[in-house]
Amino acid sequence: MGALKLDMAKAYDWMEWPFLRNMLLALGFDGRWVELIMLCVTSVSYSVFVNGARSEQINPTRGLRQGDPLSPYLFIICAEGLSLFLQQAQLRGEIHGCRVARGAPSISHLFFADDSLLLFKANVQEAEVIKHCLSVYEEMSGQAVNYHKSSICYSKNTRDDDREEVANILGVVQAPNFGKYLGLPSFVGRNRKAAFSYIEDKFRQRMGHGTRSYYRRQRTMNRYWWRSKDDQGIHWKVWDKLCIPKKYGGLGFKELRAFNLAMLGKQAWRFLTKPESLVSRVYKARYYPKGSFFGAHLGNNPSFCWRSIMAAQELICGGVRCRIGDGKSTLIWDHLWLHDEHNAKIITGKPPQLAQATVMGLMDQDENMGP
Repeated sequence: MGALKLDMAKAYDWMEWPFLRNMLLALGFDGRWVELIMLCVTSVSYSVFVNGARSEQINPTRGLRQGDPLSPYLFIICAEGLSLFLQQAQLRGEIHGCRVARGAPSISHLFFADDSLLLFKANVQEAEVIKHCLSVYEEMSGQAVNYHKSSICYSKNTRDDDREEVANILGVVQAPNFGKYLGLPSFVGRNRKAAFSYIEDKFRQRMGHGTRSYYRRQRTMNRYWWRSKDDQGIHWKVWDKLCIPKKYGGLGFKELRAFNLAMLGKQAWRFLTKPESLVSRVYKARYYPKGSFFGAHLGNNPSFCWRSIMAAQELICGGVRCRIGDGKSTLIWDHLWLHDEHNAKIITGKPPQLAQATVMGLMDQDENMGP
């Protein structure tokens, strides 16, 4: 399996306006709305100062403005064209994406604005299809892939001959890893300290002290707020008091461990409430294929991300109550579904033969009501 990380040359500046218009129309936007959007894009003009004198107006014929709040969304719409090319190639069986487990969706590409990651089998045939899709997209959109700054990684079982051939076809360099993708490490192995050492380095630069453990970082932050330029200062309040919200007498500073758990809890909440999303489907196929996140377990050989998210499972699921619809997915004994503030689970013994019984079995199917 190969993973190709693309670098687009002047991604926003080279976007062709006709291609943008056609993509908006192809995605079903109303023609009048499309004209309004295109008016925002095409009405721009520039002037520059040359030797202290203003030049004549420069009217561009392509490109999206950097800093315009519309531009990232319009770029994503244009990138949908490349996504369609890749999806069609996958449907024809010309490329094969990556599956993390049996039953998981096959992922051939991940896009975020102008950051692109393409996944395919590392062989000559699929590399040529990828190259063709990129060439067609470049010709239609005006975009240009900077192959000198793009790179490819391979799975461990890829042969050396295949590595060389695929990299030569695509015109990119081989890399052991991508470093960071979207601000985070692309690969996190056993040595997590090395993978996230850049965060600690930035922390030390901001605080001006060498810190290693969570508690030392917390003490360093405390000293930062209390010290003066010439001395260490006096700690008038302990850090726990400073982290209390302002309305309760604190200063509202973030307590690092609680803040991290809250961020992980957001992802756990998405697993519960948006099971149809791509990330939820991937994790479900790998870690809880026959149930929901509510009843998920750490499992064998869990990834670093999954282990981290599971740290917030009890926090999120402890206050969750199932809303009964048809009752097909709610287990009578294992899920929290009773309207009881103190005990939302059935407390009577669970007969082994009814271990997987659902609330639907308690309903009168004719009247669609409980017994």
